Formats: sequence, C-alpha cells, structure tokens
Amino acid sequence: MTRFVLTLLLFFVLVGCAPQAADPSDTVERYLQAKVEGDEATVRSLLCSAMEADLNREVASFATVDARIEDMECQRGNGDTVTCSGNIMIVYGTEERAFPLETYNVVQEDGEWKWCGEAG
Repeated sequence: MTRFVLTLLLFFVLVGCAPQAADPSDTVERYLQAKVEGDEATVRSLLCSAMEADLNREVASFATVDARIEDMECQRGNGDTVTCSGNIMIVYGTEERAFPLETYNVVQEDGEWKWCGEAG
C-alpha cells in the first residue's frame, strides 16, 4: 500500500512539473503586436507552419503606415480559436482609421501555440 501511495505521489509531482503550453490568447496578442511593429523575428517564431510562406506579407502589413493597437484583450474561444477585442489604429496621411480585431485560429506545434490566420 505504501509503495502505491508513493508511486501515486511521484506521478502527481511529475505531472505538476511538466511544462505547460502557454495560453493561446497570449500568443495571439504577442503576434498581433509584433505584426504591427514589423518585428520579423517574433512574427516568425509565432507563425504556424502552414502560414510560413506568408511571412513576408505578414511582416510588411503595416510597414508603410503609422499603426498601433488600442485596448487589445484576447480570450480563448471554443476549440482552437482566440477572439480579440480592440482595434488596430492606422494613420493614412491625416486620417486615422480603426480596424477591429477579430477571431483568430491557433494551433499547437511542438508544444507551443502558434497563430494561424483569421478564423472565418
């Protein structure tokens, strides 16, 4: 009986020490911020393998405009989606426009959450 209890205790300790995948909403927030900033290294590290061919497009999305994110809050939805509120604010000349954040697909690759495009 004592051996069983010790084995069970060891199991729970090991499970508790196992690395946990980050919250996918954190991944989406980091990805969107990196995309707005044109941070290629971060975008690359957070982009899913199915979207790797789109890396240059993703990084250059806001390269020619002044952009920032306002009031971003993201939460995991059902399945492999993350829904965000807030806006990407873009300045075109003297006009400022708001583009609402959406729902995004996420996938786990190698134990990490990756951004994988807009849901829809």
